[in-house]
Amino acid sequence: MKISSEIPSAVFVGAAATLAHLGWHARRTSDLDIAVEIASDVEEERLVKLGYLKLDEKWYTPRRWKIDIYRRDVSGFAVTKIASDSIEVRVRNSTIRVTKLEMLILMKHRARQTDDVQSLIRNRFSSIDWNYMRSVARNDEEVVEMKNVARSMNLM
Repeated sequence: MKISSEIPSAVFVGAAATLAHLGWHARRTSDLDIAVEIASDVEEERLVKLGYLKLDEKWYTPRRWKIDIYRRDVSGFAVTKIASDSIEVRVRNSTIRVTKLEMLILMKHRARQTDDVQSLIRNRFSSIDWNYMRSVARNDEEVVEMKNVARSMNLM
């Protein structure tokens, strides 16, 4: 993905992160969501020079993907924490940074994206670090809710 070279501090947090964890065939997306730790990476003048287009306060990549840029937080997670805990994933001939699995599950839960929560837990259950999830959750109830999702699928 060229976005990672164009916006070096970008961490994918939405559907692209979900696809990175589930496999790129899992579902489609019409936009990209990124958390950006370094503000200068997404200054308007810089993005325009790179071929990004701004229409009605919405940004589009040079390849015409709609892109939502988060600078402070995503679903209650500070961009600095998202960036420091992100993981690298290989995509074709490049590497992108994506949200850590457990944080992504909680983001999707907070956004009430039930299908993504269930898919991530069902398909990545053995990879979930419940201790890490507990350390980044708002409270113990959030973790209990995610464990209940796993129980409902007979994974626990």
